[in-house]
Amino acid sequence: MFAEESLVKNDNSIEQIREKVWIPKRHPHVGGIELTPYCNLRCVHCYLQDQEKHTLLTTEEVKYIIDKLFDVGVLFLYFTGGEILTRSDFFEIYIYAKKKGFIIELLTNGTLIDSKAIEIFNKYPPASISISIYGKDEESYFRVTGQNGMYNKVINTLKMLSQNSIHFEIKYIGMRENQDDYPAICSLAERYGAEFSYSMELFPTLNGNECTKNHMISLEKIIEIEKEIPGKKEEYRRLSEIPNPFVNQKDVPLYLCDMAISNFLVDYQGYLNPCHKCRFKKWNLLSDDFNIAWADYKLLLKEKASKNNKCLKCKYLMMCSPCIVVNYLSTGDYNTPAETVCQLTHLRVNMCNSID
Repeated sequence: MFAEESLVKNDNSIEQIREKVWIPKRHPHVGGIELTPYCNLRCVHCYLQDQEKHTLLTTEEVKYIIDKLFDVGVLFLYFTGGEILTRSDFFEIYIYAKKKGFIIELLTNGTLIDSKAIEIFNKYPPASISISIYGKDEESYFRVTGQNGMYNKVINTLKMLSQNSIHFEIKYIGMRENQDDYPAICSLAERYGAEFSYSMELFPTLNGNECTKNHMISLEKIIEIEKEIPGKKEEYRRLSEIPNPFVNQKDVPLYLCDMAISNFLVDYQGYLNPCHKCRFKKWNLLSDDFNIAWADYKLLLKEKASKNNKCLKCKYLMMCSPCIVVNYLSTGDYNTPAETVCQLTHLRVNMCNSID
């Protein structure tokens, strides 16, 4: 396998191998499998909420795709949904992938992890379990998810994971329904020894429906929260001072991220996509060759940004790192960012340059 060969030949860290070998060669080493669009929650911000739902891949079909990813040298694999644990065969799939040798991350809402799951995770430890947290109590959780009793289930999960030394992270998903909960959820991560991250920018659904934006915290409130985060002003100041490398350049690539370079997502029908937001019903791994599909997606990297692309002229491009797929979902144009993205970036610049 490519990953194993590289690790043997190079006495370097995986990150160094990634930068020196895998990315220059467009080696697809970070992949995701969307096991299902179904979920036991009904979150108001979900970007899959208006997706038409089709038949899921069978257990054997998922394993077949896992075999294909193994054969092309994928090393890091994550499982996502919907909610991955709504699949009755989840653990059969997970154990199969673990035995293949993948470094696995699980993305979950944490409400369905029970003692059986803990037993399996102890025997076959994931590299990490990323748990999205939607509030500091049952009231916040109900406002976001529309379901009762979910907060207590998540707290029980955090306790079990912590007691069994299973690595996990807590991610606060901030929105109007829980906008005052950041401090409590940050403290929750400290209490259980978990890594902590947050996201407070909501984007349209994959169909371009902006219903999700109705739940986004006001930009002023986001700044108010971030002002209190230790080191955040310094982080933004450092990013704001990185020059835009594309100013006055010609033929700038449209895609400036790792999409179709190192990362990809296989959706719940088996279609290979350049990333989790950029969806194409073009190449299906049940019947198509991964390498042929991956070579085809290389053509995306040859697409050029418009000369009128606002981001390429912006002083704060490296601070904002705009996603052009989000641009398209928000404005209908890959070269035009949502106005809220620009406004928030400039508010952050003002924040990091302010004197308290």
